Amino acid sequence: MPLELLTPGERGEIMEVRHCGGCGGGCHSHGHQHTHHQGKQQHHKATTTRAEEMGLRVGKQVEMLKNDGNLLLLLVDDARIAIDRRMARSIKVKGVTT
Repeated sequence: MPLELLTPGERGEIMEVRHCGGCGGGCHSHGHQHTHHQGKQQHHKATTTRAEEMGLRVGKQVEMLKNDGNLLLLLVDDARIAIDRRMARSIKVKGVTT
């Protein structure tokens, strides 16, 4: 499910990060879409998404602290990270029970 669907207090494990911020979106204009999952990037260029640069990588566990309006506040490791809803939509998570 998309990260944006977690409610405050819910936890999830990142399974996939889509849309690479490192390519400037150029790869998407030609109908090529690539995703970053299971620690491997499927594309001919070595790029990193903005989300990954912020520490939102496959295998990381996140906790939703606040989810209202356009901004979401997450807890990743011991850091609080604010992202917009569009970025959250590009990150797939699976629910984690504690």
